Amino acid sequence: MHHSSPVSSPSAVKDARKASRISRPLISLFLALSALFLAMPASAGLTVFSDSGSFLAATGSVQTETFNSYTNDQAANNLNFGAFVGHNSLQVDAPDLKLSIDGTTNLYSDISYGGWFTLRFNAPIMAYGAWFSGLSSRIGLTVAADSLSGYGSYSTLGRYQATASPDNTPQFIGFTSTEAFNGITFESNGCCSARFALDNVMYTHALAPVPEPETYAMLLAGLGVMGAVVRRRKQTN
Repeated sequence: MHHSSPVSSPSAVKDARKASRISRPLISLFLALSALFLAMPASAGLTVFSDSGSFLAATGSVQTETFNSYTNDQAANNLNFGAFVGHNSLQVDAPDLKLSIDGTTNLYSDISYGGWFTLRFNAPIMAYGAWFSGLSSRIGLTVAADSLSGYGSYSTLGRYQATASPDNTPQFIGFTSTEAFNGITFESNGCCSARFALDNVMYTHALAPVPEPETYAMLLAGLGVMGAVVRRRKQTN
């Protein structure tokens, strides 16, 4: 049995070609708008986390320094941990511990009034988190970009005032940023000294891109314009 293939009428072929000519530039416009909006940098912002689960959900993959490779106490003005260096009032506290977080080696600091120490990363990071024990409300944290925009440049991305840790209960503090940073400074802002420990330092050099609501709004607006153009051309033809 012979089956004949349907033959398109000349007018149908003409309409299809016309629709193709209309759709091609619109598709190109949509792709260009999408690339433009997705490449737009997000506005600067620092997000603070007090829950490690939420922090990890926001950052994805992180690297962690546990300090467990150190079996003896170490104290120096510059302690090099590979990915970052600890400057000033800081020491490695191997068991027996002055303050315990999970029973393993940690970093310990006894900061006098006006004293400070800084963890400075060798490469820019987008997130930082750690567990603490013994924090008091006298401790302030400053997140900064040091020489990332050129030698000698310095930009403060945000500051955070710690809250007291009752009975030295371990607590988590983490940050994610829309701008790269490489320094976290801990400073005593009140009277008397402040003693605390930190451990399990987590950091990442990149965050998974998350489109902002404004991006979706602009894309939808672009689609609306495209739809209006299609309707107008149909009416004209």
